[in-house]
Amino acid sequence: MKINFQHIIREYWVELVVVPPSVVLVCYWLYGDVYFSSVGHFIKITLPWLFASIVSPICCHWVRNTTLKRFARLDDWPKRVVWSLIGYLCFTVGFAKLTYFGLSQSHYGNLQAEESHFYGLLLISSMVVLIIAIMYEGITYFDKWKQALTEANQLEKLSLETQFQSLQSQLNPHFLFNSFNVLSSLITENPRRAEDFVDELSNVYRYLLRSNEQELATVREELHFIRSFFHLLQTRHDKGITLDIQVDKSLENLKMPALALQILLENAVKHNELNPEMPLHVDISTKAGNRLLVRNNLQQKATRAVSTRVGLDNLRQRYDLLGIKGFEVVNDGRYFTVYLPLLGSGK
Repeated sequence: MKINFQHIIREYWVELVVVPPSVVLVCYWLYGDVYFSSVGHFIKITLPWLFASIVSPICCHWVRNTTLKRFARLDDWPKRVVWSLIGYLCFTVGFAKLTYFGLSQSHYGNLQAEESHFYGLLLISSMVVLIIAIMYEGITYFDKWKQALTEANQLEKLSLETQFQSLQSQLNPHFLFNSFNVLSSLITENPRRAEDFVDELSNVYRYLLRSNEQELATVREELHFIRSFFHLLQTRHDKGITLDIQVDKSLENLKMPALALQILLENAVKHNELNPEMPLHVDISTKAGNRLLVRNNLQQKATRAVSTRVGLDNLRQRYDLLGIKGFEVVNDGRYFTVYLPLLGSGK
């Protein structure tokens, strides 16, 4: 294993520049004039303290990096401060005590440090460690605050993009033309169904327009919306598409990205044949535990539809920015399945 001295110098240059002269001053304060009385005395005292003073900050860097990985969230700052302080003090005070008592037990004759000076050194070191820990956490908190702000802006942008694309797809001439055709025929053939169609259409547009006010929606809100949206699809495609919803009511107050279900249902309709003899089956369930399972059978169209690159990538990015793991896409050749993790409790 090769030692990368350039990396060491780049990572710990402050310690390498500041520590050696500081060690000489501290040793003189601890041992007095005898410290400089001979080259032998100077070396015998300096080397152990220099070793402790170099290794201790390296260990403290390890504590800091470990703490940052374990408590990575913005609101974990109290845990970062507490565990950093414990680690810094353990290594700083521990190495100092080992060095002091090691030299005290050695046979160096009159090379003994003043005990009161040593404990004064520990007090000063502890205060320095406290100041450094607070400074480090201040820098870390500010960096994480900026990162959280950036991620919040990105998440808002993705949510608005989803809402815009969904609204755009419902306002495009092709969709409106088909909707008005369906409505026109229903008015003549079945006025009651025409009235229901208009009600569901208004529910869809109301939800689309409202969805830009919040990044998340409850499972109950999403299911209510997707039933209205499916009503429009079923009125147009009749028996070419079916929807089965089996969601545990105890999970309906949990939250999920707004319009997630519509994205998946639109993808299923866009890429698969809708034939009354071979209908497209879409299932929404909570069989996967604290996740929604959205599945459709695969009967892909002969002509592949052009992708807008919004759907699944958008959902995956939104979950990543929310820091929620568990989003999964599975295509086994027979079924296309998406697992949507549910977040927190809705209020």
